[in-house]
Amino acid sequence: MRSLLLSVTALISSLFLLLAGNSLQFVVLGLRADAEGFALTTIGAMTAGYYVGYAVGSLRAPAVVAAIGHIRTFAALSSVISAVVLAHALWVDPVFWVGLRVITGLCFAGLATVVESWLNARATREVRGRLLAIASIAAISGYAVGPLFTALGSVDGYLLFVIASILMSVALVPVTVTRAPVPLQPGDGRPRADYSLRRLFRETPLGLVGCMAIGAVQGSILGLGAVFGGRIGLTDTQASLFVTGVLVMGMAAQYPLGWLSDRFDRRAVVAGATLTLGAGAALVVVLFTLVGPVLPVIVLAATVAGVAAMPLYPIVIAHVNDRLPESSIVPAAATLILSFSIGSALVGPVASAAMDHAGPQALYGVMAVILVGLGLFTVYRMARREAPMAVTDDEAAVVAATPALLPMDLVETEQQLAFEFNEEQPATGLP
Repeated sequence: MRSLLLSVTALISSLFLLLAGNSLQFVVLGLRADAEGFALTTIGAMTAGYYVGYAVGSLRAPAVVAAIGHIRTFAALSSVISAVVLAHALWVDPVFWVGLRVITGLCFAGLATVVESWLNARATREVRGRLLAIASIAAISGYAVGPLFTALGSVDGYLLFVIASILMSVALVPVTVTRAPVPLQPGDGRPRADYSLRRLFRETPLGLVGCMAIGAVQGSILGLGAVFGGRIGLTDTQASLFVTGVLVMGMAAQYPLGWLSDRFDRRAVVAGATLTLGAGAALVVVLFTLVGPVLPVIVLAATVAGVAAMPLYPIVIAHVNDRLPESSIVPAAATLILSFSIGSALVGPVASAAMDHAGPQALYGVMAVILVGLGLFTVYRMARREAPMAVTDDEAAVVAATPALLPMDLVETEQQLAFEFNEEQPATGLP
C-alpha cells in the first residue's frame, strides 16, 4: 500500500491544488457577481453552466484521454482552466461569465476522467477502497482550503482570480514531472457500447435518482453557498469560512456513514440520512425566519449542507456497484457522472429563483424538498426489492467524495482506462 500511495502522490497533490483553486473560484465568482448586482437567476445560470459543461465533457473526455494520454490531457486542460479564471477579471459580464463557466465544466470533466482512470489503473481490488478514500479526503480538503484564500484580498479586485489561477497552474507541476508509471492506453480497437440514462434507471433506479438528487444538493451549496452567506449578513471572509465549514462537516461525516453502509443495507443509510437531513434543512428555514442568522443556526446550516452534499454520494455509488453485474460497472460510471451533472445543472436556476423570491433561507427549502424526495424514493425502492447479499470486508465500498473520483472497478487494468466499454449486456431486471 505504501509503494502504491507513493506512486500516485503526484496525482493526489495535483488534485488537491486543482480543487482548492476551483472552490476558491466558486466562492469569488458568487460573491463578485452578487456585488456587481447580477440577478440571482444569473448567478444560478452560472452554476448551471458549469455543470452543463461538465455533463457534455463527461461524454467526450474519455476519447480525448485515449487519444493523447493522461499527462498531456491533464496539462492541457489545467492550462485552459487557469487562463479562464483570469478571463473573468478582464470582463465582468453575465453572459461572458456563463460561457466561461461552461468551458470550466468541460475541462473539469476531462480532469475527472484522468484522475479516476489513473487511480483505478494503479490500484488492485484489495487496496482500491483505501486508495480512493485517501484521494477523497484530499479532494474535500482542497475544496475546504480554497475559500480561505479570500482573506488575502477583496472580491472587487483581480487578486483572488490571480490566486485561483496560480493554484491551478501549480497543480500542473506534480503530474508533469512525476516519474511514476502512467496508465497505458487501451488501443485494442473494440467499439464502445452506449450506456444510456434509461438503461441505468432500468438496472438501478436508486443509482440514477440518487446521483441526480445529490448532484443537485452539492451543486446548489457549491454554487450558491457563498451567496447565501453574503445575503444573511456575513462578510466576504465570513461567507468563505461558512463554505469551508460546510466542507469540513462533510469530510467529518464521510467515514462514519461509509462504515454504516458497509454493515447495513445501504439504502437504509441513505433513507435515514436524507430524511433526517431534509428535516434539518426545513428546520434551518424555520429558524432563520423566527430568530435570524444567529451563530447556532449558521452552524446547523453548515452541518446539514455539508453532510447532505458530500458523504451520501459514495454510498449511492457503492449501492450501484452492489447491484450491477461486473461487466456493467465501467460503462455505468460515465453515465453516473452524467446524471450527477444533470442534477447539479438543473438546481442552479431553481434555487437562485427561490432565494430571489423568498430570501436566502429558501436555498435550504429547495434542499429539504430534494432530500425528503430522495428519502421517500429510497424507502419505496426498499419496499420493492430486498437488499443484495452482504458486502464482505474485501469487497467494501469505494469511497468517493466527488464525481472526479467515481469508481471504475472490476475489470482488467488495460481495459478500464478511458471508459473502453464492453459490449452492451442484456437487461438484468435489477432495480
